[in-house]
Amino acid sequence: MRSAVNQASDAYNQANNTSATLGGEGQAIGANVTPFLTQEMLHPQGLGQQGITAETSAALGGAGGAMSAFNGEAAQRAGASRNAGGFQAALDDASRQRMKAAAGASEGIQAQNEDLKQTQQQEGAKGLQGMYGTDTSGMLNSQGQEANDINAGVNANKTGWLQNTLGITNAASAMITALKKGGSMSGGGGGGSD
Repeated sequence: MRSAVNQASDAYNQANNTSATLGGEGQAIGANVTPFLTQEMLHPQGLGQQGITAETSAALGGAGGAMSAFNGEAAQRAGASRNAGGFQAALDDASRQRMKAAAGASEGIQAQNEDLKQTQQQEGAKGLQGMYGTDTSGMLNSQGQEANDINAGVNANKTGWLQNTLGITNAASAMITALKKGGSMSGGGGGGSD
């Protein structure tokens, strides 16, 4: 029965160590991840200024290149025809179209950036919630196992040669007491018949 006591004690120690390990790992991970997720939730970066600049440049570069090509072609034809005013309306319209495309691209990039910030905020909050749930439930489950292991140890201590000897002694004592009570009654009746 000593083996059962040792097993219960080992199980308790293992549950206690698991709880401590999970708590320590949770703290170590949390020390790195919690500030990141908190920052993401409170101050999302979105694309960042460098990303916005790169996307805006790419979007405006195409429109600017097309406009430059059109201006060059118009200048060449104006020079060939000796009519500089003949392409002015087309150049003005192309300029307006370029500005409209640039404004649309800038608005689209800004909207995309704001959507990304909202997503980052939600992911930060969700990540913090997940960390809390995992760390807390793992630690509490391990701590809850400790009580079961303690009970197993107590129950294992209820058996063994000492406990069995005490049980036999108590049973014998109870039997002697019962015999004495029964013996005095039968002893009294036996004495009268002699």
